[in-house]
Amino acid sequence: MSSVRSENQAQEAMSREEGGPAHTVQRALRQIAHDAGLPPVLTKRLLEIAEGLTYQEIARRHDISINTVKTESRILLESLGLHGRCEIEDAARAAGLRAESGADLRGVHAFLRLRFE
Repeated sequence: MSSVRSENQAQEAMSREEGGPAHTVQRALRQIAHDAGLPPVLTKRLLEIAEGLTYQEIARRHDISINTVKTESRILLESLGLHGRCEIEDAARAAGLRAESGADLRGVHAFLRLRFE
């Protein structure tokens, strides 16, 4: 069991070093946030929501009120022209599949930009 875990950890480390699919999606999301003129705190929320974290998990992670997270998320969604956090999660999941199938950063960014307009 531990050898399987070690192999998975090694593969994840290689994926991060090589700019694997998850890294590509994060970079594309950061670019989307930059293009939209979002401040760093909202960029962080975008990445956390895309990761699938709940508002409660985000609040605990940063030791802030859940209402603060909800307010930041509402501002984030409005800034990107989205109606719900599920749109971010769905787009990130779809972008991840594109990246896994060989799409480069430019392709993933373009895909996400279309989803967020």
